[in-house]
Amino acid sequence: MQNLPDDFGFTEYKSVWSYHSPPLHEPEFQIDVFARAGEKEYSLIGEVKNRKVKFSVKEAKEFREKAGELMQLENVGKAVLFVFSVSGFFKNTLTYLKQHGIAWTSDKRWLERE
Repeated sequence: MQNLPDDFGFTEYKSVWSYHSPPLHEPEFQIDVFARAGEKEYSLIGEVKNRKVKFSVKEAKEFREKAGELMQLENVGKAVLFVFSVSGFFKNTLTYLKQHGIAWTSDKRWLERE
């Protein structure tokens, strides 16, 4: 995983699930991974792309907006946004992710089950 905060550490998460916005929320959205941590630890908010297309800046912007909505709706103060893309990322996408503090990986081990 690239671009994690220096003080990041995995923790025991209170819950881990795929998040769907409330039924009447506009715009409706879905987040692939939401791992809620305690108040002092980083929660994880993630986008997962297991496909043959690289992750784009447009998708990164959309993900960032959805994650911001989730953080407001669920009162999440401290979070790490991350993107897993099995096919990698466009160069300008990596620049965008770095600029906005979003972590990323294309390491296929994220798909393995233990």
